Amino acid sequence: MGIVLILLSVGCSVLLANLLKLGELRRYSILNVLTVNYAVAFSSALVLNVRNEVSLWPDFPLWFWFFCAFIGFIFIANFFLFSRSVHQNGLGVSIAAMRMSLLLPLLLAVVLYGEALTLSRVTGILLVFGALYLLISGRVKLRLTQVSSAGLLLLIFIFSGTADASLKIFEEEMSAVASEAHLMSAIFFFSLLIGIATSLRQGQLQQLSRSEVMLGAGVGIPNLFSSVFLIQAFAWYDASVVYAVVNMLVVAGGALTGYLFWKDDITRKELAGIALALAAILLLVVF
Repeated sequence: MGIVLILLSVGCSVLLANLLKLGELRRYSILNVLTVNYAVAFSSALVLNVRNEVSLWPDFPLWFWFFCAFIGFIFIANFFLFSRSVHQNGLGVSIAAMRMSLLLPLLLAVVLYGEALTLSRVTGILLVFGALYLLISGRVKLRLTQVSSAGLLLLIFIFSGTADASLKIFEEEMSAVASEAHLMSAIFFFSLLIGIATSLRQGQLQQLSRSEVMLGAGVGIPNLFSSVFLIQAFAWYDASVVYAVVNMLVVAGGALTGYLFWKDDITRKELAGIALALAAILLLVVF
């Protein structure tokens, strides 16, 4: 059953990336799609909280709400950048850059919380930088939007790592104040507010189409259940094993579907970068 949950989590993550690619190719407003996505995610989180008899509006300190607002901004901004990168750089390269961002919470854990920095982790860190170089070096001058393709890869690496590092801080410093259910509900709420405000300001929400609503709902469901299946898999295997297997399969699945369905152009250098990313994930998480 554990391997089924892992495969379901991987399938949801790969499906999510492909849906964002579809939205970009059809020239939908990705901001509208993401706003609907977070409306679905927030509503689903509220339903789960009610079913689990979790208080919907506890009396949290003000700093907790600021913390959640910051992560909410990081979440929706990262999704937007990832969607742009999937369009410009392809699925495999973009997912590899995003999944290697686990380096940042690892470094945070070493610096702030005294976790051991083993030889295998040092090797994994070096492989991350090598993989990033291989992935972005050929895309510095490639530009379809205001940000270069290489810049998008670096940004999703930084934003994804910042999101993961923030969750690590919550686990270490704030778990006594609020539950994970409260945290995720608050994050989705602020991501939704930011999406609505930004879309209204840019005049996009007023032009929300039925297709964008349907795609946003389609993105929201795998976005939610990729995490649900991941958490359930922890009951069967150690977290380090689950994280490593899921990340590696998502990178491989993204590269494969990008090549088969979208005809993504992946150079030999980028293939080497994806291979280094897989090795880095294995070394950073398992050993």
